[in-house]
Amino acid sequence: MSQKKILLIDDELDILEILSYNLEKEGYDIYTATNGNEGIEKAKEIVPDLILLDVMMPEKDGIETCQELRKVKELQKTLIVFLSARSEEFSQLAGFRPGPTIIS
Repeated sequence: MSQKKILLIDDELDILEILSYNLEKEGYDIYTATNGNEGIEKAKEIVPDLILLDVMMPEKDGIETCQELRKVKELQKTLIVFLSARSEEFSQLAGFRPGPTIIS
């Protein structure tokens, strides 16, 4: 059986480095992207088993990125987990709402 592929999408290079190191030690194939657009393209290319997705990123935030990822047929079964420093309930649930989401 092949190793599981994990795509990390985060604009913080330190976070990518720490997560990559620890997950690679556990035997996962790790791929990284530093923004939503890059992450979408990388996900289409590798079709990961899991995407760890930062919520707060410049240009395209994690929620917008998630919405676009879910439109790709090959990625509809991929598990997506949000990473966030925000703790407000609204922020935690915003990614599960259909349609556009505005976080103030």
